[in-house]
Amino acid sequence: MIGKFPDDAWDLLSPSMTESRRGRLIRAAENRTGHIRLVVQDIHHPHNISACLRSAEAFGVARVDVVCLKEKFEPSTVAKGVAEWLQIQKHDTITGCVADLRQQGFILAAGYPDATTSMFDLPVDRPIAVVFGNEHEGVAKEWRDHIDIPFSIPMVGLVESLNISVSAAVTLSQLTRKARIELGDERYLLPDQERKTLLSAWACQQLRSWETQLEMLRIRKYS
Repeated sequence: MIGKFPDDAWDLLSPSMTESRRGRLIRAAENRTGHIRLVVQDIHHPHNISACLRSAEAFGVARVDVVCLKEKFEPSTVAKGVAEWLQIQKHDTITGCVADLRQQGFILAAGYPDATTSMFDLPVDRPIAVVFGNEHEGVAKEWRDHIDIPFSIPMVGLVESLNISVSAAVTLSQLTRKARIELGDERYLLPDQERKTLLSAWACQQLRSWETQLEMLRIRKYS
């Protein structure tokens, strides 16, 4: 999970990376968005929470909110270290999560099997957070008063529902594609400074002794 790291870390540490590694990180950062947010609440199986995180990272979603009312947050090895590439915010209450999202200008949409609004019709003109709940109980009833748009995933087969991680992946795939097309890169992608901050965090997280290395590199640069 990404914390706060020095803004000059990328400039100082990245030259020691291979060209291939540096290029991969730059490309990933250049395709990150803060316009779409994934929120998951009380996911029971570590495999499922890890798969949700993996989908968020794969589709360029920079931030994920994890609400823990009953379940602990324990990503499994399925994520293959994906948590370190994401900004993950943990919340103990739904109201706390909602307040944080509202302060940042997000509207909230949640997946409900009986919702009449299709996933394909979700608006992307404003930052939007999509909420998914527990595998067995779904989105907790406490969310209802906070959700702006209940939505469902259209299906034409005989199954009545999808696994939580599959639902999250399908929704993020659709939303990120739609938002990037309708908004254009300037509004959809992270601003330059946020992108640089992200790269600095990634550079530090690859090294156990990044503080020592940064200090030595600064001395060398400015002496």
